[in-house]
Amino acid sequence: MEISIPKESVYYYECSAGRFRLVYFIPPDELRRLNNQGLLSGQALTDLPDGVDLGCTGPDFVEFEELYGYRPPLPPEALQRTFFAILSSTRRWKAFRGSGDIPAADLEKQVERVERELVDRRLAPLPVEPLTDRPTPKQRRKRTKHREIRQTRIEKTLRGLAIEGVDPKKTLHQQQFSQITTGAGKPADVVFSELHQRRKR
Repeated sequence: MEISIPKESVYYYECSAGRFRLVYFIPPDELRRLNNQGLLSGQALTDLPDGVDLGCTGPDFVEFEELYGYRPPLPPEALQRTFFAILSSTRRWKAFRGSGDIPAADLEKQVERVERELVDRRLAPLPVEPLTDRPTPKQRRKRTKHREIRQTRIEKTLRGLAIEGVDPKKTLHQQQFSQITTGAGKPADVVFSELHQRRKR
C-alpha cells in the first residue's frame, strides 16, 4: 500500500495540550536539488530515498550537517518559536490534540517577524554559555532562575502576537494554509487508520 508524501518541504507537527513536536520534512526532489547545487552530500540521496524527517532541534540539525554537509538555513529554535506563535494564535490551542502539516513557506515567512518582535522587546535568545565557564552552585541557580523568567516572558510575548493569515476563531486544523502537493498513494493518516482497523478485527 503506497503512502503519498508531500512533494514540497513541510513542517509536521504533533500537539497535545499546548505542547508540541515539530519535524521538518525534506522531500526527495528537494534533496536532489540541494545535491545538484553542491549543498548536500550525494550520500543523502542513497541513505534517504524517500526524503528525510528532521527533528527541529539543535542536535538533530547538527547531526544532519555532520552526516550530509547541509544545515537548513533557519535555526530550529526560531522555527519552534514561530510555530508556537502560530499555535497559540488559534482557538482553544491549549486543549488542541492532533497532528498535521504546514507548508514550509507558510511557517518560514513568519520567522523574521516573530524574531524581530523578540529583539525589539529585548528578549532575543541568550548566547550559549562557554564550556570553560565553571559557575558556582549559587551562580548556576541564579542563571537557571534568570533563564526561566526570560523564557516565561518570551512565551507570553509569542502568545500575544497576531500572526498574519491565522484566524484566532479557528483551531489549528481549521486554518487555511497553502495547499500541499502530494505524490501518488493514500494519505498517511488514512493508511494508518486502515491498518489500525484491521488489527482490531
